[in-house]
Amino acid sequence: MITTLQDVLKEYKSDMERMERKIHESLGTDVPLIQQVSKYILGAGGKRFRPLLHLLSARLCGYREHNSEYLLGSVVEYIHTASLLHDDVVDEASIRRGKSSANSLWGNQASILVGDYLYSKALYHAVRLQIQRVMDVLSETTTTMSEGEVLQLEQIQNADISEADYFRLVECKTGVLISASCRLGAIISKAPLSQEDALTAYGKKLGLAFQITDDTLDYAADQKQLGKVLGKDLDEGKVTLPLIYLIQKAGDAERGNIRDILQADAVSEKDLTYTLGLMVKYGSVDEALSLAQTFSNDAKTALAVFPDSAPRQALMALADYVVQREM
Repeated sequence: MITTLQDVLKEYKSDMERMERKIHESLGTDVPLIQQVSKYILGAGGKRFRPLLHLLSARLCGYREHNSEYLLGSVVEYIHTASLLHDDVVDEASIRRGKSSANSLWGNQASILVGDYLYSKALYHAVRLQIQRVMDVLSETTTTMSEGEVLQLEQIQNADISEADYFRLVECKTGVLISASCRLGAIISKAPLSQEDALTAYGKKLGLAFQITDDTLDYAADQKQLGKVLGKDLDEGKVTLPLIYLIQKAGDAERGNIRDILQADAVSEKDLTYTLGLMVKYGSVDEALSLAQTFSNDAKTALAVFPDSAPRQALMALADYVVQREM
């Protein structure tokens, strides 16, 4: 019985080792700087969450060729990694997964250009599968992700962002690639539309649960364990769900103070402590986590069309994992 992330990683250890080799082999460049930056960020401690989802979705739909799922797993990882490189430049980030960010080591120009290379390489490999629906999904996904980046830029320091706008941002920036990773598993398996739709829905709900939980960890994480800097989103002027809930519940004076903190050039330790105290006072983090749990449950419900199997158990376990990451 597969019930935890550790169970999943143990069950699919050989598959993910093969996936890892494919990710590094498929870079296909002799340009030293691309090799250096790509190797650095691809080796920066990510769990290969999206390639794993793709692999499991393909297995769930009966895919047995053991070829294209590794290539497409590499493709979604390249797209994800490219988005991280670009994100860190836009956010002027210095830390990524507890290590120095690529832009802080090689500069913004190199990070943007290597990100562009990874996007291009992803599409290069995907085209060679000669499956039009794969290209349709990937082109739609990358377009939506780019829209999400611009939408986020427009909402920086906006204390009046609505929940609807926040959810749209999350879907564009996170949900669409997670959903595509699952959907592509159904497509290469030539699964019936009912199964493809179920995996698409699973991925969409999982993406929402994943990002909401991630946003709560910005205010409640164990920094050493998760490599996250507390208050990073606040410092960058990003208004995420815990802060939206706090602004809704806070008194007038408190709300005014939060607006001032958001508008500041930098968040002081005192301001962060004040905000974290209000989060506890109004239960904003717990409220956001409760919604993340709801989306996780919805994701698991979407898998009801599939009979019990190891891949289904693994996908169920991952839905639990995304909302149970240690605080």
